[in-house]
Amino acid sequence: MRPSSVIYLLLFILGLTVAVAPWTFAPVCISEMRCWVTRDVETVLGLLVAFLSLVGMFVDLRGAASE
Repeated sequence: MRPSSVIYLLLFILGLTVAVAPWTFAPVCISEMRCWVTRDVETVLGLLVAFLSLVGMFVDLRGAASE
């Protein structure tokens, strides 16, 4: 496995952690009414990072296979 693929894998894990955190072990705030937008944006950004790193890892591994 190439070093860049390992970095993409770590970014994927980080993105999933950011996406899951506000719903489980790191709530954004105590009041449900005021902070639901912040929680949703954090989830979307975490999923976006995870998705882009997964695509990057796929492209990187595909490029390694063609070499």
